[in-house]
Amino acid sequence: MFDIGFWEMLVLCVLGLLVLGPNKLPEVAIKIGNYVGRAKSMVNSFSRQMRQEIELAPLRPDAPERTDVTEEKE
Repeated sequence: MFDIGFWEMLVLCVLGLLVLGPNKLPEVAIKIGNYVGRAKSMVNSFSRQMRQEIELAPLRPDAPERTDVTEEKE
């Protein structure tokens, strides 16, 4: 997802420690982890639903007939 190396992560941790302090940093890190986990869960759920809809679309009787995008319309 993010291309963050060891040194970048170390700099972010030191900045977080300086800005938030040693007492507040673990609380904020846990909250950020929870938010990232929820966001990943929502993205996975959305992707799964879209995949299901795409797979089921041709089976629906009211679905329009699919045309190939590469075909030229005359």
